[in-house]
Amino acid sequence: MIKAMMVDDEQSSLDLLQWLTVQYCPDISSIKTARSVQEALPLIHSFKPDIVFLDIQMPHQSGFDLLTTIDQWNFEVIFTTAYNEFAIQAIRFSALDYLLKPVDETELKKAVERYKAKRIYAPAGQLLFRNFIQNISQGSREKFKLALADATEVKYVQLDEIIRLQAESNYTHIFLKGNKVFVSAKTLKEYDEILQGHKFLRVHKSHLVNPGHIESYDKQGILHMSDGTKVEVARRKKDFLQQSLSGNG
Repeated sequence: MIKAMMVDDEQSSLDLLQWLTVQYCPDISSIKTARSVQEALPLIHSFKPDIVFLDIQMPHQSGFDLLTTIDQWNFEVIFTTAYNEFAIQAIRFSALDYLLKPVDETELKKAVERYKAKRIYAPAGQLLFRNFIQNISQGSREKFKLALADATEVKYVQLDEIIRLQAESNYTHIFLKGNKVFVSAKTLKEYDEILQGHKFLRVHKSHLVNPGHIESYDKQGILHMSDGTKVEVARRKKDFLQQSLSGNG
């Protein structure tokens, strides 16, 4: 069973999240709550939660302050936050999880299922958080690094290092410069959403490409990539690709 802790300065938000968890997440067997970083820290050490639902913006000390205070994490963090497009994209680039306020039961259940399904490198949480802090301090999405985590390691890559992404069932193969390949448990659809606004092109249901690595596009509807690979363009995507490449040119 799963132990969860909820940290939020707003009692109404805590009450709602706790009620939704009891109603819709039977795998969570025990819950503790705190309304400040000061209150949360000793509880985390004594309660030893599996998941911490953490509000980002709180008076006096933020959720980030709490995380930087803890030397070693033994829990998964799910941020709870009001809508902030820049912060959310930084979170997603860093392979961290979040829930938008007000939290609804569908998204909560999905977040808990993602936690249960995760099988990543044990110290990954803190490493991913460091990447998030670095991303959000950049002030520009163009400088974000994408965090890639699996069962053995965490990698941080600049977007120009990514040549293409290819769907393989519920996994994604990410092809990097230097003939490196990373296999991610995220779907291609998730990466398509994460990389929106960064000029990556979905040219096929199984392919997402970096236009900066397109060498040529032939009459047979095949992209020739900088690593020597060939990517088929779906028929219905050909006009979209032509327009995108013309715009990029």
